[in-house]
Amino acid sequence: MKILFNDILQYSDLPKELKSPALSETSYIDVPLTIILDKNRNINSIGIGNINGTYFVVTINGESFNFNFAGNGLYLFNKTINTNHIIISTDATFIGRIGAGLGVHIPTSIAKEPMFASTSEPRTTLSGQIIPGVGGYNYRMISLDSRYKITKQIMEEIQEGYKYIGMGYPFFIDLTDESYKIPFNKLYATERNQRRMSFESGIIKYLYSRRWEFEERF
Repeated sequence: MKILFNDILQYSDLPKELKSPALSETSYIDVPLTIILDKNRNINSIGIGNINGTYFVVTINGESFNFNFAGNGLYLFNKTINTNHIIISTDATFIGRIGAGLGVHIPTSIAKEPMFASTSEPRTTLSGQIIPGVGGYNYRMISLDSRYKITKQIMEEIQEGYKYIGMGYPFFIDLTDESYKIPFNKLYATERNQRRMSFESGIIKYLYSRRWEFEERF
C-alpha cells in the first residue's frame, strides 16, 4: 500500500474546511486553486476527498499530473518534486479535503482481510421479524499485515506527521498494489490504534512490523 503520514498542507494557506478531517466540511473553490506552503517541501502524491467532479490536475513547478477521480484516497505522481506551491485545476466546484506530501510504500503480506460494515442497529422482534435500524451508514474496513517492511524513512514520516495522526486525522491511502484481490483501490480511513501506534522489531536491521486495521471515514 501507499499511505500519506505527513500531510504538509496542514502548514499551508488552504481554507480550514480543506484541512479539516471531516470530508463533509466542504469548500467551494475557484479554479485554478493555488496553495502556498510554509516552506519548500518534497511531494510525490496528493490526497483528495469528497469532490463533485470527475478529474483534477496538479501542477507543480510547471509540470502537470492528471488524475481521474476514483474515490477518496491517495494519488501518486511518477516522481518527487521539491516546491513551495501547488496549483490544482478540476471540473469540481467543491472539495472536502486536500492533503499532500511523501506517500510511502509499505508492502503487505499476501493475506488481506477486507470487510463491509454498517452502523445501523436493526432490531429483532419476539416473533422473529426484523425492524430496520434507523439512520447509520455503511463503510469499509481492511486489515493488512506488514512484516519487517517499515523502514527508517517511513518511521521518520510517521514522526513528522504524528501531531495530526495523534489527533485522529484519517489517512489518504492507495491500495492499487493490493487491488488484485480486494474490491477497492482508494481509501480514506483512520487506523484503529493510531493514537498509540506500536511497532514490532525482531531482526538486526532497522525494519519494523505492524498489523494495520483501517476503518473508512467520511
